[in-house]
Amino acid sequence: MRELPYKLRAKIVAKRPERLFERLHVHLLEHDVDARLSGGSLLVDLPAVSGMLRLMEGCIDIDIAATDLESLYFAKVWLQDAVAEERAFGTIRIVWSESCLQRHLPPSFSVLTVDDIVDLTPRMRRIRFRTADARAFETLDDMHLRILFNFQELADEHASRGSRQGSSFSEVTPIWRVYTVRFVEPENHTIAVDFVLHSAEGPGSRWAMGARRGDVVGAAGPSGGGCRDAAWYLLAGDETALPAISRILESLDERATATVIIEVGSPSDTIFFTSRAAVETTWLYRDDRDGDCHGLARAIANMEFPDPSRKRFVWMASESGTAKAVRATLRDRGFTKEEQSVAAYWHAK
Repeated sequence: MRELPYKLRAKIVAKRPERLFERLHVHLLEHDVDARLSGGSLLVDLPAVSGMLRLMEGCIDIDIAATDLESLYFAKVWLQDAVAEERAFGTIRIVWSESCLQRHLPPSFSVLTVDDIVDLTPRMRRIRFRTADARAFETLDDMHLRILFNFQELADEHASRGSRQGSSFSEVTPIWRVYTVRFVEPENHTIAVDFVLHSAEGPGSRWAMGARRGDVVGAAGPSGGGCRDAAWYLLAGDETALPAISRILESLDERATATVIIEVGSPSDTIFFTSRAAVETTWLYRDDRDGDCHGLARAIANMEFPDPSRKRFVWMASESGTAKAVRATLRDRGFTKEEQSVAAYWHAK
C-alpha cells in the first residue's frame, strides 16, 4: 500500500465476512481495478487511491490512502455502495474511524439545475443542466461527472438538523452515479447528459424518467478518464456507452480509423454518429432483452484486430457480464492494459 497524504480507516462488521470479502474482490475486478489477493489481504492500487482490505474474524479491516480529498471521499462512497449491494449476505455495518472526512460533499461539488429535456430515442433522454461553471467540464481527458441524485433530500435533512437545537446527526446516504458529459455549451452555462431509460431502473434512470425543468441535483467532477491517442480504435458497448462513444468519435481527426459495434434493444434505439475519422459502424439488436448482450461479446471475439505494431486502443462499456467476457477476449488477443478501457457500467439482475 502506497504512502499518500489523505487517509481513512474502517471496519466492516458482518456475519459472513469471508463471503463479503470475496464479493468485494469480484466487485473490484468487474470494474477493471488492479486488486491483488494475498492470503487474507486484498491490495487495491489506483493512480489516486491505494488501499488494503484484511479479512479478520467477524470483520474486514480497511485502510485507504489517497492523493486528495476528492479521491478519498469517493473511495468511501464506493465502499458504502459495494457493501450495500451485499446486504443479502447478512447484517453488515461499517464503523468509520477517519477524522478527515467529516465533510458530506466532495471538494468539487456544484449544483445542476434542469434546463431542458429531449427524448432522443424511446430509451434515451437528453437533459441539459444549467451550472455556474460549465467550462470545468470541457476537458476530454475526463469525460465523466458524478451526479448526486438525492441532493434535495440531503439539503432538506441538513436544514432540518439546523432548525433543531441540540439534535443528533442523522446521516442520509448520498446516492452518486457516474455519467458521461455528452457536450458542453459554456456560452449558455449548460452541460448535457444522456440518460438511458432501461428496466434495470437504477436511481439515475428513475430520476430521469420523472425529471422536470427546474429540478436540482448535485455534481462532482469532471473525472473518470478519457480515451488514449491511437491510430485504430474499437469503440463498443450497449445503450449506456452511446454518450461516451459519440463524444469520442467527435474528438477524433481524419488520421484515425474507428470500428464501432453497438448492441441495443431494437432499431429504434440507434442514433447518428458524427466524426472526421474513418468510421465503420455495426448495430446489433437483442429484441429488447435487457442485459443480454451475448451478441456484442461474440462479435468482438470473432473480430480480426490490427497487428500490435499499429497504435491501437479499445474503449468498451456495457453490463458487467459482457464487459468481463470482452476483457477475456482482449487478454487472449494480447492487448495490454494500456491498450484498453473496458468498464462495467451496470449489473443485470
